[in-house]
Amino acid sequence: MNDIPWYGWLIFALLGLLLVATNWSLVSALRARKKDSDASTARVIQQMGQSIRNPWQKEDEMLAELSRRATELRTPSDTQANPIQPDQKG
Repeated sequence: MNDIPWYGWLIFALLGLLLVATNWSLVSALRARKKDSDASTARVIQQMGQSIRNPWQKEDEMLAELSRRATELRTPSDTQANPIQPDQKG
C-alpha cells in the first residue's frame, strides 16, 4: 500500500466518487420513475390500444393534411370532374 504515490490515491478517490455519484443518480432516477410509473404506464397502454384500433392513424392524418394542402393549391379552373382521367374533348 505504501508503493502508491499520493496522486494515485487521489485518482482512486476521484474514481470512487464518480462511481458513487453515478450510482446515486441512477437510483434517484429509478425512484422518480416509480413515482410517475402509474400515470406513464396508463398512458402507454392507452397509446397501444389506440394504435391497435387504428394502426394507420398518423399516416391517415398526414395524407389528409396533404390532400387539404393540394386542394388549396389548385385553382378552380384546374379542377375536373374526374382528376384521374381528364376530360377527352375532340
